[in-house]
Amino acid sequence: MDHEHPLKTFARETTFHEEERARYDRLIRQARAPKPSAWAIPWPALSLGLAGAAIAAFIALRAPDPTPVSLAMSVSGEATALTATLGEHVAVEYSGVGQASGTSQAPRIDWESGVATFSVTPGQGIDLLVHTPEADVRVLGTIFDVERSALGTEVRVKRGKVSVTCQDGSAVEIAEGDDPHTCLPTTAAGHLGRARALQAASASADQTLQATAAGLAAADLSAGTRAELHAVRLEVFTSSASWPQALEEARAYLGTKQEARRPWALQRAAQLSALVEGCSAAQTYLAELEAAGGGDSVADLRARCPSP
Repeated sequence: MDHEHPLKTFARETTFHEEERARYDRLIRQARAPKPSAWAIPWPALSLGLAGAAIAAFIALRAPDPTPVSLAMSVSGEATALTATLGEHVAVEYSGVGQASGTSQAPRIDWESGVATFSVTPGQGIDLLVHTPEADVRVLGTIFDVERSALGTEVRVKRGKVSVTCQDGSAVEIAEGDDPHTCLPTTAAGHLGRARALQAASASADQTLQATAAGLAAADLSAGTRAELHAVRLEVFTSSASWPQALEEARAYLGTKQEARRPWALQRAAQLSALVEGCSAAQTYLAELEAAGGGDSVADLRARCPSP
């Protein structure tokens, strides 16, 4: 029996026949054909009320199929509120920074900062959830505001009702006419930010001290945050002329061994200890300040309390 030459066999097996070429062309055309576009919701550029800000935010809106639709956003420094729609039955007016995901029936908003007002058509089965680091706000058919700042997350209802679950586990329903509800920070750093914001707003001493107490009791308290919380308390007690409490806070700050504002705390401790306990109690703080080259800051006190 004759055997075909190997080169002829190779040529025969690798010949590109017309029926194979036609099949290949069909596959190429199918691969290049445009696919149906995924559902997308336009969301214009978010506006952040900080002059000169230029921050990039990312909005991901998931279609009913597994393919996400992503829009890259740029944030301007304008404070003017913008409007957008999240499907047929959800509108939002906003000035701030956030991210959107989910579907037109179940939008999910991660709101980072600023104010957003959501308007939801009642009776359409819309499951809208707004999440902030302090709260989860779920719509029950309404118009409502979510504002996040250093003070926490505040929810105000203009029409209808929402349920609010704070990160501390507390939950409440708010209806039209009810007072706004605020979910407080849950971290030590968050409570410190709230305390500083309350100071800047000239809030009462009790409000600011409550914020600092919550921060000092937080599970994630670090040495640096502890020091700054004591610094806020020192400022509050000094402003209210509560000298013994202010001295206690100055010593508590120094006890954290943080260097950021140690000269300032030493100066306060020297002045307060001399006032509350006499010159002998101030000597340790005066000596450390002078050794560090800060004698000028307490020159008057040293004149009244000379070294023993």
